[in-house]
Amino acid sequence: MFGSLFILLLLPILDTKRTRGNKFSPLGKINFWLMPVIVLMLGWLGGNHPEFPYTEIGQVLTFLYFAWFFIFIPVVGIVENTLVDIALPHNTSSNPGTNKNNE
Repeated sequence: MFGSLFILLLLPILDTKRTRGNKFSPLGKINFWLMPVIVLMLGWLGGNHPEFPYTEIGQVLTFLYFAWFFIFIPVVGIVENTLVDIALPHNTSSNPGTNKNNE
């Protein structure tokens, strides 16, 4: 039980995105909406009797809860950083404000 709360303290360390916010991040939006679905389903399962289908679904959703922090968030950050690095041109000069052709 404390692990699910303690993991929230690790969130700033696990977030690998250089840009903050999900306004221009389609993968981040999908990743965001995955968490409320998992939490709501875990809450619903907590109110049911510990019978056959509910315990197995609860185990899968518990794995997805922790995977969201340890796998989904870092992977989405790495993928988005890589896509931004590929899309943006890199300036090869040592001073980005100067133009080598005007020297």
